[in-house]
Amino acid sequence: MRVDAEPAYVLHLRPYRDTSAIVDVLTQHHGCVSVVARGLRGGGKNRQSWRAALQVGNLLYLSWQGRGELKTLTDAQAHSRFELRGSALYCTFYVNEIIERLLHRHDPQPGIFQLYGRCLLALSTDANYELALRRFEGGLLRELGYGIDYVDVDGGGLRDDANYQFLPRQGFVLTDAPDGLHGGVLRRLADNDYSGQGLLVAKRLHRRVLADLLGDRPLNSRKLFAQFRR
Repeated sequence: MRVDAEPAYVLHLRPYRDTSAIVDVLTQHHGCVSVVARGLRGGGKNRQSWRAALQVGNLLYLSWQGRGELKTLTDAQAHSRFELRGSALYCTFYVNEIIERLLHRHDPQPGIFQLYGRCLLALSTDANYELALRRFEGGLLRELGYGIDYVDVDGGGLRDDANYQFLPRQGFVLTDAPDGLHGGVLRRLADNDYSGQGLLVAKRLHRRVLADLLGDRPLNSRKLFAQFRR
């Protein structure tokens, strides 16, 4: 099987054998794919251009071949780059890790591909990283079929004057607990309005759903981000 000039984003790169590397990418038409970039750490001019192109935050045109799970990279051409520094870069590591943990290999997800590009654009141009992450998380969950329905467990509408508890895979239930989620905030989130307490509430909700999907293994990117902020 041969694929030519496929739009792709680099998610992760790690050394492989003496001079090569395995590159995990999110592609437009083939989903998540792993390719071997042979001789990437060599001195050839062609490999120098590959090293410059195969960086997190780059949109590329990749070509590869092979029938197994691990493909062989045959060409890498840089298309554009998102300037990701400091917190924006660590936020990207978080987004990349979630994608790699939740998406199946070779499962086309063009909606998530577009969502990822919008997230990188927001992280590279706007200092409100929390808003970029919450929008990405919400969109990703919807694309995967786990989007939050802002109704109560019986399918009724949420009330502005009530507080709710969120139960993953079930929905919202009324609560008197002091840390309950305000119905008015939840109703605004249903309209993609993150004003007021919306960002904080969305973060709590998304973490509950993502934890249910990701399982017990912690996210390494969160540890890295915490170390960076210290």
